[in-house]
Amino acid sequence: MRNNLKPVLSVAAAISAFGAIFLFVDLSAVLDVMGDSDRRYVYLLFVSMSVAIGMRGYVYVRLLNLVGYNGGMFRGLWLFLIYSVFRYTLPYAMAGTQTVMAYLSSRDDRIEIEHAFGAVLVADILVYVPHFTLGGVGILVYSGNVPNGTLLSAGIPVAALVAVLGVGYYQRWVVYRVFERVSAVVNAVRSRIGRPSNVKEKSRVSAFYDSIDRISSSRRATASGLVFGHLGMLFLMIPLTIAGHAVGVRIPIALSAGIVMITKFSGVLPTPGGVGGIEAIMVAMLVTIGDIGSATATAVTLLYRLSTYWYLILLGGIATTPLLRERLRTDRRV
Repeated sequence: MRNNLKPVLSVAAAISAFGAIFLFVDLSAVLDVMGDSDRRYVYLLFVSMSVAIGMRGYVYVRLLNLVGYNGGMFRGLWLFLIYSVFRYTLPYAMAGTQTVMAYLSSRDDRIEIEHAFGAVLVADILVYVPHFTLGGVGILVYSGNVPNGTLLSAGIPVAALVAVLGVGYYQRWVVYRVFERVSAVVNAVRSRIGRPSNVKEKSRVSAFYDSIDRISSSRRATASGLVFGHLGMLFLMIPLTIAGHAVGVRIPIALSAGIVMITKFSGVLPTPGGVGGIEAIMVAMLVTIGDIGSATATAVTLLYRLSTYWYLILLGGIATTPLLRERLRTDRRV
């Protein structure tokens, strides 16, 4: 009963956080602003996000190739979209959904789930570090326009976080210890799917270590992952500036980068994909730091989230359909 209530409470929290915005903002004014938005820029929002999805998905496929994945780029991007649905619809899913993509990529391609898990974990680092590197640069660039140094003061913890991530990558024993903690989750997944393993039980952690070392030894793959990770993140941050143009306001790219980075911390909220918290933070920062009216700031936020988060969930939902059909056929046979 308690576990069944968690999803309900999570959705309720998201609705409450999202609805709280309109206690201070006139909804009709927001709809008017969105209705008058320039459609050319709105279309450009979805184009930018499509490019971001392709570049970020490429990082995962590139690293999976190093551990034996041969499914091709198209199938790899399909798996990435499915992975994104789990990652952005479950509360606190950032730390536990790697096993989903590891299983999906290993299911039909005869690579061990431990190897796939290592590749996905490193890809996560390469894809999400740009949140803080590009966001940190944006903070430093734009902080000169903020008299009280609000954005600059945020740069210190951001720099510290990036340093921790870098040390964690090059001191991989830290990652190994983390994996030992989650190995029980991986084993649970394997026991449920019932697929026999070619890796003996005692060597599973060693297989994971081997995958991390194999990936890190390929400097070309790591470099391409960093490059495409940063490009993908840039195309994920630019839409906030584009959304501003759509409603007739100017939002510097540096400010967009800083805002997108800071909203990442709303992931601590127990809501699916940070829904509600991200919107509230984004509106507040656009109003206080960007000096934009509340109705316009809310319209910009909704356009941005529609073209990024909800667009990604839509594509991921479509990609997940074949798996759902397969599950239904299996249940009918049973």
